[in-house]
Amino acid sequence: MNWRRRYRYTFIGLFWTVALSAQPSQTLSGRVLGYMANRIGDYDGLQLRTNAGVLWVRFPPHAAAQVLKLAPVGQAVSATVIRSPHPPGPPPPTGGVQGFADAGYQLVSLQQQARKTGFQLADVPPPLPTRGRLIQAEEPLTGQLRDEAGRLVALLTTRFVVELKPHQGESIRELLEGVSRLELTGYERTEPGFVNKTGRTLLHPTTLTINGQTFAL
Repeated sequence: MNWRRRYRYTFIGLFWTVALSAQPSQTLSGRVLGYMANRIGDYDGLQLRTNAGVLWVRFPPHAAAQVLKLAPVGQAVSATVIRSPHPPGPPPPTGGVQGFADAGYQLVSLQQQARKTGFQLADVPPPLPTRGRLIQAEEPLTGQLRDEAGRLVALLTTRFVVELKPHQGESIRELLEGVSRLELTGYERTEPGFVNKTGRTLLHPTTLTINGQTFAL
């Protein structure tokens, strides 16, 4: 199993800690219009309509459960944010998107205006990496996730988002044509706080079997 991939989440959390302490903050008030997700489908930003226009406010994916619970679509919120370079991962929409005033915001704290409840991002530290539960299963292949460059980054089965490294996606891409089922072995993500837009559980695979051919990952 590749532990560097698991520690990526911890690195992102440390990035946010440093960024939040280094920049002046401001408060934005508005209504939540929607959410955005990273390359593997984990929510990591919200779309906020304010008097200044529609803004993208990013947060680390391990805080998604807290954010979505406090601020469902349509909810009026106050967000304390900083303006700074984007954290690791694909950037949100920028120039050329009509109605977007700015995209360079990162969340510091969030408050629901109606109930005056909220939380500080500093109080939601990144979870420690865990090995997770070993999964062995045969599942229908129901879809694929690709990054902005069109590269295969994950496979969707009935229950799982099966994350792939770039070179793994390229190696098996052509082999997947016409395939309807996969045999897979891997470790289920058990760290709390993440929410995937597909509603599936993230799986870090160790092997995939495609048409009887097994690949070690």
